[in-house]
Amino acid sequence: MTTKSLPHLTPTGTCWCGCAKKVGTGSFFAPGHDKVAEAALLAVEYGSSVAQLLHGHGYGPGHSVSARAVSEGVWRKCSACDYVGAPASIAHHTKKVHSTTAAERARGAAE
Repeated sequence: MTTKSLPHLTPTGTCWCGCAKKVGTGSFFAPGHDKVAEAALLAVEYGSSVAQLLHGHGYGPGHSVSARAVSEGVWRKCSACDYVGAPASIAHHTKKVHSTTAAERARGAAE
């Protein structure tokens, strides 16, 4: 979630990528078409360059968009390392990376 005010958007029943496919109630996109639209926007507005996108919004070396996401509370930092991401990403990261490490430590202690 962002901390700035965004307009309320209402799904129309048609995919917002522009393909004109019908979509289910409450959906903005046909499956996978959110990524199609995202890639098209990046190509049209920023030459397919994430660096250009970041620079266009004032981010880059010395001004981290990730650090801002954490400071505004929309992302979190892993309590065990420097990984940052959305809450679901942190949960997945913790389970995948740190649970394995804990299991390895337990095996090592038992030997």
